[in-house]
Amino acid sequence: MKVHVYGNTLNSAFHLTKALRDKGIDAEMFLDNSSPFDQDFPWWDDASLTADNLPPWIRYYKLFPNFVLPTGETKRMIDDFAKCDVALVSCYGPMLAMRAKVRFVFYSLGNDLNTIDYKDEISALFFSSITFKNRLRKLVKLLGFVRLQSRALKRHAARIIIYMGYQYGPYIVKHGLQDKTVKLTYPKDVINYAVPVDKELYEEYRQFDSVFFMLSRHSWKSVWNDIKGNDKFIRAFARYVRSRKPNVILIMANKGIDVDASKALVNELGIGEFIQWVDDMPKHRLKKYQSLPNAVTVDNFWHDKWYERYPEDKDAPKVGFGFGCIEALASKSLLITAFKDHEFYGGESPPILDAFTEDEIYDRLVQLDEMPPNEREEMRQAGYDFVLKWHEQTTAVDTHINILRDVYSAGKR
Repeated sequence: MKVHVYGNTLNSAFHLTKALRDKGIDAEMFLDNSSPFDQDFPWWDDASLTADNLPPWIRYYKLFPNFVLPTGETKRMIDDFAKCDVALVSCYGPMLAMRAKVRFVFYSLGNDLNTIDYKDEISALFFSSITFKNRLRKLVKLLGFVRLQSRALKRHAARIIIYMGYQYGPYIVKHGLQDKTVKLTYPKDVINYAVPVDKELYEEYRQFDSVFFMLSRHSWKSVWNDIKGNDKFIRAFARYVRSRKPNVILIMANKGIDVDASKALVNELGIGEFIQWVDDMPKHRLKKYQSLPNAVTVDNFWHDKWYERYPEDKDAPKVGFGFGCIEALASKSLLITAFKDHEFYGGESPPILDAFTEDEIYDRLVQLDEMPPNEREEMRQAGYDFVLKWHEQTTAVDTHINILRDVYSAGKR
């Protein structure tokens, strides 16, 4: 079975292709320049790689492909992609696979499934807090690319894999795609993810009882943007440092549409002495922070008015683990984040500091402050064991392989 993989958001195709190949599957990854973000290229995760020394199983087309009106190199890319038995795609992969006339399985990490509802996405543009230029650019993208993407996904996807619960009601159920959708956990190389403690970094932060590391980009003002809830943590953290006087520091990434609003909030709350801003960093650098023995990873708390955007889930937000959460636990970092996706884990609750509201975040911070060192260590190990059970690629990728084989076999009948 020959498998082609496309759609490298957060290097997902890169890692999935490696996981498939480790299982003996003849898999190749197709890479292009459709993403403007460094985090979507292999060298972001693997410092030994560059654009010019990729392994032979990565086909890199140095272009921004036009799958709507393909010409030249895009046509060659489509022709090359067609030379497989089945494809595993995300992002704009449905258009590529449809043009190549290849049976495909679509996997959604998050917002790439939103394109199935392109009319709602157009409406959401006018409620979002992005600049006029970016709004216009996204509108052109929605009208040009996304209508074809939506058609390819709804009509031609043999199976759809989702990794987060919030996608199910608003997109899968709404469009009647339940019969070909499966809920899975994303395969990660949990065993080999963590790195040894960096001595220089350790010396810099050893003085603190807790080093809170907020890896999420800042996006919280509008529910119509990618919602991270950074403000809720910042407000709870301010209450915490005022009331408890802890020996802690909060490191935040200098990125995101609302980063200036977060900085203004820090100034308004008068907690600048507890904050360190750092530039966005590649994965091999980020791992060093996550592996600090006093690290507490801060991830995602969503928006308090989530129901305005996802009325299908008005009773409770369906928020689960993104890559940052999985990687934090694989590093044996403590984790504070919102979590409601128990159905993806057989009803199990992960050993984390679970919080959604500002008050809940504050309570978890106090709980952590009062937690003895041995309990912290037990929680770190339990978190690692949890992701090892549910996300380790040597087992989690098997379900993906079985789906690909089923789709391949069905196409031969």
